[in-house]
This record gives sequence, structure tokens and C-alpha cells, in this order.
Amino acid sequence: MKNRPIRHRIEYGLFLALKGLLRALPHETARRLGRGVGAFGHALDRRHREVALRNLELAIPEIPPDERRRLVRECFRHFGAALCDVISAGRFDAREICPRLTLEGWENIHAAARPGKGFFVLSPHLGMWEIVPPVIGLYHAPMHIIMRPADNPYLNRELLAAREQFGNRTIPKRGAARRMLETLREGGIVGILIDQRVQAKEGIEVPFFGRPALTTPVLARISLRTGAPVLPVAMFPEPHGRYRLVVHPPIFPPADRGQGEEAVVALTRRYLEVAEQDIRRHPEQWLWMHRRWEARK
Repeated sequence: MKNRPIRHRIEYGLFLALKGLLRALPHETARRLGRGVGAFGHALDRRHREVALRNLELAIPEIPPDERRRLVRECFRHFGAALCDVISAGRFDAREICPRLTLEGWENIHAAARPGKGFFVLSPHLGMWEIVPPVIGLYHAPMHIIMRPADNPYLNRELLAAREQFGNRTIPKRGAARRMLETLREGGIVGILIDQRVQAKEGIEVPFFGRPALTTPVLARISLRTGAPVLPVAMFPEPHGRYRLVVHPPIFPPADRGQGEEAVVALTRRYLEVAEQDIRRHPEQWLWMHRRWEARK
């Protein structure tokens, strides 16, 4: 498209202005500003507001309508805060970020690493998930993060720089399976998110909040093939610009490592069950604006 380079430069200019503003503010203030940005988005974005309300009604029908509306408002505020938080946090070096962290279940990382096969780190789009890679990279070992490149090449460079802090690396989502296998065979760590809907030709239907949800089977298939465990984690915001990382026990593939579709579905279901438990504890911090349960085509 002829005008796309111009649009990309405009977007990049706006991003640089926002980045400069946020990094001139105290980190906690940047997060509060983000909540205001999210509130503004909630007021303007009727389409995603309705998607979020519908998803909450499908997933947790026992929540009364007034409470659903409150949670959706808070969800928009949270994601505004999460956006501004990750831009602001890019200023921190290791000495600055470490005092801001509370780590729960860190022994589970050692349990996942002990077999020496490499392992996956799995997080839903929940809380401050973008802060997970720098923490794992600092405290344990660098990660290889699966990501879809941004359409805007200028913003994509910023994303790469942010995600490759502290020795981390990125793997483009398209054709990622081979690189994932190579990383695991070398004893490395692969970071992945699987809580979003995929196309019918790429996914399997697995229950999520009691409803069939198209989900990628790649994670389970590679875990079964290699024996690499999957380590579910979640990162949550804490007061005063702090973070709390919760590391769950690793999910190992069955000892017989069956390759059938039943084994793939069973493992994928376990991954989503852990994610669902975290989301139910903090429903205002998950990406309800995504059409997770859209009908299969």
C-alpha cells in the first residue's frame, strides 16, 4: 500500500513520544497513566467492549451483569497499564528490576530444568506477561520467545529490543517448530503463549472455561516428542511498581510419551486448566477482548 510507510512513520513517532513521556515519569506513575489510557479506550472502543462482555458471559456465566461490566472496565484499564508498564520498564537494568520482584515457586524452575532436556515457559495473556522473559533471563537462563513480527518495521525493532533484553532471543512464529526443537535439544528454554484462538486448520478443540476452544497442538506435540516439560507461569502487578511472578509445578509428558491425538489433547487441556485457574483468580487481568470462542469455520 502506497501510504503504509507514511503511516508506519507516524505510528513510530507517536510511540517514541509516548516512550519519552513514560520514561520521564516515575515507573509507578507511568503505570497509573496507562490505566487512564485504558479507561479512555474503554469509553471509545464499543466493539471490543462488547466482545469482552460476551466472552465473560460465556466463560463465567455466574457473574452478574453489573459485575461483568465492572470487570470489563477494569480489564481495559489493566491493559492500558500493562502497555505503559512494559514501555516504562525498559529503562531498568538488572540492579533496578530485581528489587521490584517477588518470586513464588521458583523451585519449580529447577524441577523443570533438572532432566536437562530444555523446557517450555508457558504464560497466558494475563497480568504483566511481557515482564516474564527478562526475569527468567536474569535469574535462570536466556529464553527463546515465540513472537509474530509487528506489521510496522520500526515498531518491530522496538519489540525485538525489548524482548531480547538480558540475553533473550526471539523466534518468528511462522515456521517456529524447527527452531523450537533445536533450542530444546540444546537444553534451552522456549517461551510461548497458547491461550488465543487459532485457525481451524491449525488447531484442536480443547475445553477452556468449559467451552470448546481452538488451540494450537504444537506445544503438546513437541513436549511428547522430546520429553521437554512445560512450566506454567504468571506475572502479576503489585503496588508501588512491583511485580509478583508465580511459577507453577512443571507439566511433564507421560512416561510412555504416546504420540496419539488423545495424548496431545490431554496435555493441551492440562495447560489450559492451569491458565484458567490463574485467570479465575484475576479475571480483570486477562485479554477478554479477543474472540476466544468464535465459532469454528
